[in-house]
Amino acid sequence: MQQSNLPGFDPPAREVHNLFFALWPDESTRQRIAHAAAGLQREQNPYGRWIKPARYHLTLQFLGEHASLQPKLIDRASAAAAQVRAAPFDLVLDSIGSFVNARIPCWLGCSEVPTGLQILFDALSETLRSNGCRITRATRLVPHVTILRDADRQVHAHLESAVRWRVDEFVLIDSQIQPFMPHRILGRWPLL
Repeated sequence: MQQSNLPGFDPPAREVHNLFFALWPDESTRQRIAHAAAGLQREQNPYGRWIKPARYHLTLQFLGEHASLQPKLIDRASAAAAQVRAAPFDLVLDSIGSFVNARIPCWLGCSEVPTGLQILFDALSETLRSNGCRITRATRLVPHVTILRDADRQVHAHLESAVRWRVDEFVLIDSQIQPFMPHRILGRWPLL
């Protein structure tokens, strides 16, 4: 019998990199999101895995799971990001919601998508496609910041104190799944 088949011996974790473009909150916004998450935890007490504030983000485009970081993909994605022309905008997180998944995520979202966010999403989608980058998830924008994973139930509510967020840049993130590591920002692009 191989040692890895014995109880207590787990096989080595497979390295996985999730690569995606996102909005990355500044520290003040991050703390306001954390305060809203704490309010949800206090008032409705859903069970699940609460996301640490250092990992809060709003995904724009997901470029897939990769066994290793591929320099050509990062170069193409960065070239696409550099071509995006969009103005800064205000984002208002004013609702709490959940997606209908087997592993229910709870999030803070917008009851109304700001025009500036839609313009950024569309421009990034177009430049990624024209630079040969495959987008692997949503083709429709559902803006949200996940605050809880694997919730025991769906949660939907209006957020009493909306989180206002001035968005003036977007980022490319490498998120390693195993072993658990913090998000790593590979590039930043200002909105002009």
